[in-house]
Amino acid sequence: MSNIRTNYEKWYQCDGYYWGTEPAGFCDELIALCPPSKDKKVLDIGCGEGKDAVYMAQKGFDVTAIDLTENGIKKTHRLAEERGVKVNAYVDDINMFETDEEYDIIYSSGTIQYLFEENKKHFFEKLNRITKKGGFVFFNVFVEKPFLELPPDWDMEEKMWKPGELFSYLPDWKFHRIDEVIFEDNSNGIPHYHCMDTIICERII
Repeated sequence: MSNIRTNYEKWYQCDGYYWGTEPAGFCDELIALCPPSKDKKVLDIGCGEGKDAVYMAQKGFDVTAIDLTENGIKKTHRLAEERGVKVNAYVDDINMFETDEEYDIIYSSGTIQYLFEENKKHFFEKLNRITKKGGFVFFNVFVEKPFLELPPDWDMEEKMWKPGELFSYLPDWKFHRIDEVIFEDNSNGIPHYHCMDTIICERII
């Protein structure tokens, strides 16, 4: 990339995996709702180094993954090769990506806060178009709380969302999970706290 828009491009240069290789727990939540098969497609928006995308591919999904970082995509391909699966992973931007495909699962963990304010409406309209009827989306986003300091590893283009804002963008979908939690994090070696809103919802109409 000609200019580094995210610190993760630098952090993913390490030989190991910045986030590890164990999948997030929400992957199994989604699998329970949408059992895998070869004809079911998953889109991971902001895949990082690929741990969740590769896990979903191992379970039997047809997985596409995008990330803003070249190093993250390289790691995704490497991990997929190590695990003996295929992931269609490439560099793209959550603010600009386009696709003609439709997906059974679309998820994004820790990436929605990179949406520019002027792109939010279009992004969720796009979701309605590219999620199959009966398909699922999973999103989480960091939200602002006046009693929490900005995390020390906060990235240059991240923007805090308002509490409950995420829940308002999919009013016609069926919610299977909707919650807000405060948790301690130790990423980058500095203990700190986040507040996060999370949804799993199903496109019914």
